[in-house]
Amino acid sequence: MFTVISGGTSTNELVNLFESISKSVSYILPISDNGGSTSELIRVIGGPAIGDVRSRITRLIPNSVYKHFFSYRLPEEEQQAEIEWNEIVSGTHQVWKNIELPIKELIRSFLIHIHMELLKKSRPGARNFNFAKASIGNMFLSGARLFVGSLDSAIELMLRICNIPQNTSILPCLSTNFTYHISAVLEDGSIITGQSQISHPISKTVKDQNFEISSTNGQNTPTPSSHTASSFNDYQMIRKLLIDNHERDNENEFAVPVYTHPELTKSQLHFTKDDSIPLPSPIRRVFYISPYGEEVFPVAQSRVINAVDSAETVVYSIGSLFTSIIPVLILQGMGQAILSKKRGNKVLLLNGSYDRETFTMTALDFVKHIHEALDYSMSLQNGKLSKTKRTKYRDFITHVFYPEQGEILVDADELAQHGIKGVPVKGQSTYDLDDLEMKLSIIHNKVLFTN
Repeated sequence: MFTVISGGTSTNELVNLFESISKSVSYILPISDNGGSTSELIRVIGGPAIGDVRSRITRLIPNSVYKHFFSYRLPEEEQQAEIEWNEIVSGTHQVWKNIELPIKELIRSFLIHIHMELLKKSRPGARNFNFAKASIGNMFLSGARLFVGSLDSAIELMLRICNIPQNTSILPCLSTNFTYHISAVLEDGSIITGQSQISHPISKTVKDQNFEISSTNGQNTPTPSSHTASSFNDYQMIRKLLIDNHERDNENEFAVPVYTHPELTKSQLHFTKDDSIPLPSPIRRVFYISPYGEEVFPVAQSRVINAVDSAETVVYSIGSLFTSIIPVLILQGMGQAILSKKRGNKVLLLNGSYDRETFTMTALDFVKHIHEALDYSMSLQNGKLSKTKRTKYRDFITHVFYPEQGEILVDADELAQHGIKGVPVKGQSTYDLDDLEMKLSIIHNKVLFTN
């Protein structure tokens, strides 16, 4: 069995390769990407970010009709988008063409459900839901999750409708009806709040008078950043007033929080996908935050831990290191699960080029940050940081695969000093897929035949 850790679109190009190597593949995906049309669903409805999950499912759909339907996006112009959405909900839009009537009515029932939920949230003169660029796959998953009360169940429903083989699993790293956000502390001490804000600069910057806090060694401390202007005392006063004036016990599991960190209220519907613009300073670490901006310590769901336990090969796949891979690794339970695998492969597929998050990093820097993330995961006990036993890089990574002519510096001898085998693969900014498949198959089959 292959267990692949990574969200985003980069790994989508490798799904056929993984499934040709192993009969059973589990994909573990983050649910913290608050960019694009997902940001509107989070703002109005709440709940987890399901863009990466939907993207991976649609890539796996074997039927071109269903792939087109669930990949369909509404127009960028807001009014035209709302007109098209109403046509889809009513069943008259051309996107329904060639979908069998029983399946159409099944899918449409969940789209009607999310439509009704959005209507409940609408108010005259308010900033209501913006349908521009909305993904039908995202709308379906959100409607199904709200109806059945479970993200996992909504995903399984979509997998079955689309006839994706049952030996392929799509696992959100957290099974939840709440929204989870991440922040990044940079080496210069500043903080960027929100996954989309970290990985993609927005097209138009709007300045807010707000504040952020970080947690160092378990202690909450005020941290200045390029976004902040208010004091930590202001934050404490606002938080107390909000808690005093709202019956938080009345919030159900689908509720949108009564207060949300100002950086998380900014629209991320329009952002640039140009990731060549580097961050102002390298990332020191990534952590989860509450709506107030405080550091929180979520626990990986049990199906994710089981997928790691049962895999012959665990792959940290290509994609954004700090926003696609590390949000999975820092969850409580992940470090211990990967450390406990005494047999099997733990493979890092190194990117072929830099992105916004990783400029100037070497292969060993990638290894170091993965090690630190998993060490952090193991240091959490009941939501508090504690000391943990010393671990080595090789405890979490056994192989680093890299394109021979890639942009990121790889010192195979340096990796070998840490007990990690460097495996060059033909390619430049991308891998030669035939060569990658052959070399991954060799190490995967070696484990299968020795078990």
